[in-house]
Amino acid sequence: MSQPADDPLFGEVPASVPLADAPLVRVLAQVRFSKISKISNESYIADFQEALRSQYPHVRADTVQSVELRVSGKEIQHQAVESTVWRFLDPEKVIQISLATDFIALETAKYISREDFLERMHVILAALTTSISPPLVERVGFRYVDRLVGEDFLGELSTLIRSELLNVLQPNLAQHIEISMSEIVGKTAEGKLIARYGLAPKGFSHDPEVAPPVDEASWVLDVDSFSADCASTLLEPDSLCTELDKVAARAYAFFRWSITEEFMNRFRGE
Repeated sequence: MSQPADDPLFGEVPASVPLADAPLVRVLAQVRFSKISKISNESYIADFQEALRSQYPHVRADTVQSVELRVSGKEIQHQAVESTVWRFLDPEKVIQISLATDFIALETAKYISREDFLERMHVILAALTTSISPPLVERVGFRYVDRLVGEDFLGELSTLIRSELLNVLQPNLAQHIEISMSEIVGKTAEGKLIARYGLAPKGFSHDPEVAPPVDEASWVLDVDSFSADCASTLLEPDSLCTELDKVAARAYAFFRWSITEEFMNRFRGE
């Protein structure tokens, strides 16, 4: 078996090893593009919906509020902006597409493989290109969220997780710590990576939309790898899926660096 690289940010990416019982909470891929305000209008996205309706028949519209900065002379004004994010879900409602005025994303709580996920993303990007044709891409990203839940796992963190990520969660202190969340932001060979990790108490989540809180204490590893190398290029499914594969591989490299061989053996499902 290939061993994790010593440098998870710039080193060689280890060969992927399937984990049948991987503690994945969510996997998400996103492509950001130049803003298209008309996407908030239902009539404008009708062709996109029709292209994917057989695979993603459930549709809903979520209203999202944000704040935009506008410069007027020497003054900076804050303006509240309301937009629509369209959600398209598969029949079982476990795979979701999100289409907003400036991004498209695919996410699932039941991840099969990177190959399967990127094949789905390719179909979605092809439908977006044909029906809406966003002008320019801004960046791509891939995110994995893992979570170990329950005292059985928390009592064995030192055998499952690399010591550098455990901070104060050592055997003589861990039982007394209620919450310990850390975040690092680093450059990578492909772009940048944000990793959030640590101990979360019952009912707490660092990002409730992506990792809803659970009724037990847990240890979380959330790795978000992204790149702007494709910025100012046209939205082309083949090239974008290649870029997504690269940033996904870097996120996987960090995941493999973060865990031990015991973790691999525990979740391989053999």
